[in-house]
Amino acid sequence: MMNPFDVFKEQFGIEISIYHTIIIGSGAAGLNCALHLKEGGLDPNKVAIITEQLGGGTSFNTGSDKQTYYKMSMIGEQKDSPVEMAKDMYNGGAMHGDIALIEATNSVREFFHLINLGVPFPHDKYGGYIGYKTDYDPRQRATSIGPLTSQKMCKCLLNAVNQVNIKIWDKHFAFKVIIEKEHSHERAIGLITLDLNSLSDKKDLKDIIRCLRIFLAKNIIIATGGPAALYKHSVYPKSQWGGLGLAINAGCKLQNLTESQFGLASTQFRWNLSGSYQQIIPRYFSVDNNDKEIEFLRKYFPSFKKLSKAIFLKGYQWPFNSERIENYNSSLIDLAVHYETEILGNKVFLDFRNNPKDYNHQELDEVVIKYLENADAIAEHPIERLQRLNPDAIDLYLKNGINLWEEPIEIAVCNQHLNGGIQGDIWWETNIKNLFVIGEANGSHGVHRPGGAALNSGQVGGLRAAQRITHGYKSNSLPTLVEYEKILENYVFSIRKELELILSYKEYRKHPDQILKEIRNRMAKYGSILRPLNGLSKELKMIETEISNLPSIIGIESHQDIILYFRIKDALKTQEFILKAILNYHKLNGKSRGSYLIIRDELNPSMNEQYIYPPKELKQFKFIKSDIDFKNKIQTIKASNGAIEFKWEEIRSIPKAIGSFETIWKRFKNNKVFK
Repeated sequence: MMNPFDVFKEQFGIEISIYHTIIIGSGAAGLNCALHLKEGGLDPNKVAIITEQLGGGTSFNTGSDKQTYYKMSMIGEQKDSPVEMAKDMYNGGAMHGDIALIEATNSVREFFHLINLGVPFPHDKYGGYIGYKTDYDPRQRATSIGPLTSQKMCKCLLNAVNQVNIKIWDKHFAFKVIIEKEHSHERAIGLITLDLNSLSDKKDLKDIIRCLRIFLAKNIIIATGGPAALYKHSVYPKSQWGGLGLAINAGCKLQNLTESQFGLASTQFRWNLSGSYQQIIPRYFSVDNNDKEIEFLRKYFPSFKKLSKAIFLKGYQWPFNSERIENYNSSLIDLAVHYETEILGNKVFLDFRNNPKDYNHQELDEVVIKYLENADAIAEHPIERLQRLNPDAIDLYLKNGINLWEEPIEIAVCNQHLNGGIQGDIWWETNIKNLFVIGEANGSHGVHRPGGAALNSGQVGGLRAAQRITHGYKSNSLPTLVEYEKILENYVFSIRKELELILSYKEYRKHPDQILKEIRNRMAKYGSILRPLNGLSKELKMIETEISNLPSIIGIESHQDIILYFRIKDALKTQEFILKAILNYHKLNGKSRGSYLIIRDELNPSMNEQYIYPPKELKQFKFIKSDIDFKNKIQTIKASNGAIEFKWEEIRSIPKAIGSFETIWKRFKNNKVFK
């Protein structure tokens, strides 16, 4: 007699694998979570990692001149505590206090977890882990091992995962979370993937179905990173796509989708141009269609001294900030670069070979002079100053085929991080039971966050999800096919119908790349550092139509285009949610804040709104400031009965009561602290 799995495979042509817990994504957060599941007592043979491309995610491929990891300070006489660190994250706005406290409290534990795995964070001869100040950090909590901090983290984590033999299903594209609905409750029970190893070039339904694989599990953890597919200019690696659509279609609640992080980066080799790349005062110039070079920044600043300070501060204040436009502050540079690239269509470059026009060491701002002198980085040209200050920053580009001694680098204002994302509780579990979300896909951050806080959050989130699973959902029993056979059949029929629809259209419509280009141009217009209201509602109607008709719009020429279909479907749904979140913010008279400028054609006098006019040509980007402040609220968004539902939740404060040792000890021993 055939077992149920063989019967299912013979009937549908799909194989089924069963695990206790499955992690989607193989970046720093996902790998760390896998280790903590094992450390928490879960049999590693019952844990699996599903990944589209091992080593292809953001944490494996990004960095900066000195990539930062953020944790509580613990050296010498520096005064710090979990509550103090939590306050600095919480005060960034639109962040829950209990989440901030958890990330602060567990930052030391996760920091030393990485050290024990081999990440060489620097310490002094007394064993004290030295730190420095980073963005939105009043203390010196930041640390780094250089440009490739997260890459080294990933390598150490992956090595540890391999040592304990946790199964990694590489080249498997996850596109559907399987949900069981019980009365008013929903829980995750599995996942459907496309095996990229088995895909052929045939355009045949049976062959595509053969490449599907179902995974059943007690717990699913989403660790798919940020929505990189949406952005025209991005620091995300080209191999990163994102997967928020997985959660949206599963019925998850999302939050803070209006909040992102943008900054200046090179485009040929995608890399943040923060820190020392700016502190040595490089030359900015643009090239128009007639190949004419223009040092465009000079006209926006009243003196070279003011300009030099703004460029220098761009190193510390890398993220674009709406509060740093006025008074010739550092984010005026981002706005000027955006104008050159997106409005004028020029190319913008950063030149380390030559000084900016009017450069004179004595004419630099006092802050710049003092810094360069203290760093022993006084030299005639920017590249020589960079060589003295941070030679690794030059070598990094050289290893990627760019010689900063010989050529300028093309730059743009690029998307770097989504602060918002999927909402999780204090264990990083979503509103769908047994479905967790960690890393950048989790929306724990608010308007501002300290530099390096995302890496810490990813590690802490992995720990918390693993703790909840190993203490609350540890039952060693695995799901059975008999329990869920009918649910699986319904999902398979639905996917088969969708694939049939895609393949049935013979007439060529739009190539996937064309649709992707439209998505990115739309995001650049409405969801970048500029957020105009005019035209947004009309654009959203077009997105809704495109989502509904995507199978008949998209042109599928091979199986490889099927992957693009699912990616574009995910990207469109994610874009719909982000842009609807922005529209909702507009309708509530939201003001410019964080990473974006709010642009509306009319002011609302009752809200004490006023326009702020940037200098010269940039005045066309007049943006709104007002007394409206949503700092103490979090915008949530969820699909509900075919509609999209918004709620503005009050932020939870930082917990104060600690309790006695005996009380906590008792709750710890009986596992109540994990509930």
